Amino acid sequence: MTGAPARSPRRALLPLAIGVSGLAVAVGVQLVFDPFTTHIPLCALNHFTGIECPGCGAIRAVHALLAGDPLLALRSNALVTLAIPLVAVGLLTWAVRRARGLTTNLMPSRTVLLVLVGIAVLYMLLRNLPMFWFLAPISYVGG
Repeated sequence: MTGAPARSPRRALLPLAIGVSGLAVAVGVQLVFDPFTTHIPLCALNHFTGIECPGCGAIRAVHALLAGDPLLALRSNALVTLAIPLVAVGLLTWAVRRARGLTTNLMPSRTVLLVLVGIAVLYMLLRNLPMFWFLAPISYVGG
């Protein structure tokens, strides 16, 4: 007997449960409030400096996606809007690999992490420059 995990469709439940849980939280937030009409100051960086971080507008982007408006989602936070399908594909790939009994290293390589951090920093820098106004999140309520 080898140390490899057995093949079983049940092993796909963990990544699928993580994905469904994330979707349930997003739908729950969608039902509780509308971030386009209610301002909830969650970003300390933005609050204290006025700088739009890579996550600013993420709740509005997810809200717009769930409402079926991908263009508004892109306008709210393009980075998060483009990352959501990639995360979904990653979770699905992980689920399939687990069901087949294959191991998956969930920690990306150092190079991948550096590239992702670089993309986030570049996105933050660009969205705070006037010539890239289209990357800045749309206005807050009463802002």
